[in-house]
Amino acid sequence: MIVRGCFVSVDNKTSQEIQEFIIRNVGSHPTDIGRLTAEKFGLSRVAIVNRLGALIKVSLLVAEGKTKARRYALKVLNSHQKELQIVPGLTEDQVWLRDVKPHLLGLPSNVLDICAHGVTEMVNNVIDHSESTTAAISVSRDAATIIITIRDYGVGIFHKIQQALNLSDPQHAILELAKGKLTTDAAKHTGEGIFFTSRMFDECSIASGTLLFIRLRRTDDWLFESEEAPKDGTEVVMKIATNASHTAKEIFDIYRAEFDQFGFSKTNIPLVLLKYEGEQLISRSQAKRLMARIDEFREVILDFKGITSIGQAFADEVFRIYRREHPVVNIYPVNMAPDVNGMIQRSLSGNPDDPLNEYLRGDMEKHKVT
Repeated sequence: MIVRGCFVSVDNKTSQEIQEFIIRNVGSHPTDIGRLTAEKFGLSRVAIVNRLGALIKVSLLVAEGKTKARRYALKVLNSHQKELQIVPGLTEDQVWLRDVKPHLLGLPSNVLDICAHGVTEMVNNVIDHSESTTAAISVSRDAATIIITIRDYGVGIFHKIQQALNLSDPQHAILELAKGKLTTDAAKHTGEGIFFTSRMFDECSIASGTLLFIRLRRTDDWLFESEEAPKDGTEVVMKIATNASHTAKEIFDIYRAEFDQFGFSKTNIPLVLLKYEGEQLISRSQAKRLMARIDEFREVILDFKGITSIGQAFADEVFRIYRREHPVVNIYPVNMAPDVNGMIQRSLSGNPDDPLNEYLRGDMEKHKVT
């Protein structure tokens, strides 16, 4: 790179970096991407305008408006929609190979593998569980992101889980999905599809009835929202960056407990999903709801991110009673606020030799899950 006056001329490598920076940031900076890029790379306004113009010319960007009101966006490179008839003989691999994969050519193999996993798992759910006679699948792609949407018009995933597990509220179904190993047909399914799909994609959302469940991979956040207009059936939207570096195997390996060579034996449960309408985690009934089916795992991470306090009864039920009755299940709380940590330690005060005490007294920063 050669400095000339206040600005810099760039070599081919830096030119590619500038293009990649624009592609990855224009979505969140549609009106000031030029200024942002100029500040990042020390380029003049004229140089930035030329680069944005070049990306428009090669059909990677689109623009509308003039001068200060100009807005930039990534151009959709490929968009495909298909209605599926759910008939005997339809298989998920047929849908992937015929209706999705041809529109994802040129992607890195790790991204393609993740898309294949998500599509086949979600289509299989539609075929086996939705009771829908039709479904729709769409694929949209720009230079930065792949978006795959699968929609059925059946009974609705949250309602079906509520009925199958005899839950008092369809909102409880979201917590059960987050745990993993949940299926309404154990003879055909292991209950791993949604668990791993929601963790592989950069963003995965499931909408059904009035409920919307969103998982964001980058921040490891779980969002739960209520929609005013009920949605018939189930809609799953999966998004992933075209330059994503993680692999499906890496995600599978994260949830294989250290002491278990094979299989899905570890889970990470975001306790924020247990809070409905802002209620606090204080009761034994809430704790029992949280720990339902946990004995199916060998290692359980309880993620307290977003939880500022818990009640004594809740802590006692989870960390003293449940652990005493299920000694083979290893439970680790992470992302604890000071009050949460203190209440857990209080629940263990009658057993000073409990190994969890040392864990709790340690530096909490090193126990955070990233």
